[in-house]
Amino acid sequence: MKNAGIERLVEFLNPSGRTLRGMLHLPAAQKRRTPGVVFFHGFTGNRLESHGMFVKCSRELARAGLGSLRFDFYGSGESEGEFREMSLRGEIGDGRAAVDFLRAQTGVDPERVGLLGFCLGGTVASALALSVAAKVVVLWSALAHTGRLREILQRSSRRIPGKAGASEFNAQEISPRLTEDLLKVEPIRHLARFKGPTLIVHGEKDATVAISHARDFYQAAGADAKEIAIIAGADHFFTSTPWEQETILRTVQWFGRYL
Repeated sequence: MKNAGIERLVEFLNPSGRTLRGMLHLPAAQKRRTPGVVFFHGFTGNRLESHGMFVKCSRELARAGLGSLRFDFYGSGESEGEFREMSLRGEIGDGRAAVDFLRAQTGVDPERVGLLGFCLGGTVASALALSVAAKVVVLWSALAHTGRLREILQRSSRRIPGKAGASEFNAQEISPRLTEDLLKVEPIRHLARFKGPTLIVHGEKDATVAISHARDFYQAAGADAKEIAIIAGADHFFTSTPWEQETILRTVQWFGRYL
């Protein structure tokens, strides 16, 4: 198998001066500056994502000659902060800092940067694409309507005993500000203004983010080169080797073609 390239742990600061941590991937034996992709993980996720899917995709990108940056949002994974401090607008700020960091790396072509977002990370990618002058966007199981996450939190979060006003979701304390923050970002509107090539990948049987979100993203996307790929039988996390492989293959081909 072709070498998966160079992998290096990195740190950089978000707009609030807090440390974010990630993994930089670069192709082996670079002869010229490479395109780069910034990965945005999902809600309560981290830079590996479920069954290491982000890691696998970054390594396939490196084999195809493309660099990438996977990082943990503030309050997630190994980055500074507590999850209860996270907000969607905060993650958008983190994402902007990550794009700036990748562009500044030796060997990366700052004019050829793409974004890949999973679930709520897809909302972040959509919101940022135009303002950071991304060339290409890929969305996996992405939230087109942030009110859906608000509904999930309102229905499924539980109060934390002994802590007034505090609630948790998947063993993570949730800020009461988050549900209000979710009403202030409209990813559909942002993606409609972005003209770069856009690939939308979604599981046919996604029970977390309905397939209608993918279709709404596709209809709204302002790109001339856009495609929607529905992975037959797949769940929200593409939790099967064939689903995972198809998603990664389509993604690497898309970035390879347009970056």
